[in-house]
Amino acid sequence: MMPFLFTRAADSSLFAAAQGDEISEIMKRMVEAPRLADMWNLNRQFYALMAAWMDVCQRMGIYHAIAFVPWSKAYERYSASLADPKEDDAKDCDWRKGFEAWRDIADNELISNMRSRDFLAAQRELLRAALDLRIRQQEVADSVGRLFGVPTQHDLDDLARQITELRREVRASLRATQRPEAEGREAVAGQPGEG
Repeated sequence: MMPFLFTRAADSSLFAAAQGDEISEIMKRMVEAPRLADMWNLNRQFYALMAAWMDVCQRMGIYHAIAFVPWSKAYERYSASLADPKEDDAKDCDWRKGFEAWRDIADNELISNMRSRDFLAAQRELLRAALDLRIRQQEVADSVGRLFGVPTQHDLDDLARQITELRREVRASLRATQRPEAEGREAVAGQPGEG
């Protein structure tokens, strides 16, 4: 099954792109299928990772399609503004003015697109898919780490937390011991000297 899936995933033809949903659904069904005694959990995690990766690719395509819309609209508006030259514009043909006109049109189109529901929905779905992919990657990394006896990210995070807590305790202990010493020196310095 894996060679077939890798071959289909690596194929960049339009046919393969059209089959993306089909492969994703097959992968999701494999991940959600009943757990069999002869199927390792690592295989299931790799299937989930591949399904998440394919989901990110699909969401990225949707996001790029929506993000491209304002550029084409800006080009159309700018081309239309160049097609209808005014008499004053013919006299003052300056690249700076042309660039300012393009910038104003592009800014307006980009801002209106970024505030649209389609763009925000595509961005939200892409972010969710990317976070799901990151979770699946971490699950596979943790499983492989445990398999080979390598510390996992959770182990390192726990160790970092323990070190931070120890540093706080040492600082608090040092402050507690330095405070009486400082008070004792101030008391000795405040007494009149014998002479």
